[in-house]
Amino acid sequence: MSERLDRKYVISATSMEHGTHHDETDSVLFLAKDIALPAILEFYYQECIRRGADQNQLDAIVLLEERVKRWQREHQQLLKVADVDDSPEGKQIIAPNAF
Repeated sequence: MSERLDRKYVISATSMEHGTHHDETDSVLFLAKDIALPAILEFYYQECIRRGADQNQLDAIVLLEERVKRWQREHQQLLKVADVDDSPEGKQIIAPNAF
């Protein structure tokens, strides 16, 4: 069994494009309420350019960033800086990686 990449969330996602299933062993989740998300997407866009992503991928990132920014404008009361609680569950998130 693979180590969970994302320890904060239990993920169950299906690709709209390919129908493939993904979980926390092969994906990570960012929430729209995370104030840092637009900057993350801007960096990701530049990194995709640097690595030779095609125009469809770049367009998809731009559109996603626009939707996130609009969502954040409309839900400002929900925005926050990401955090990990000092709780038993939080301690699992920051436990050392398995090797």
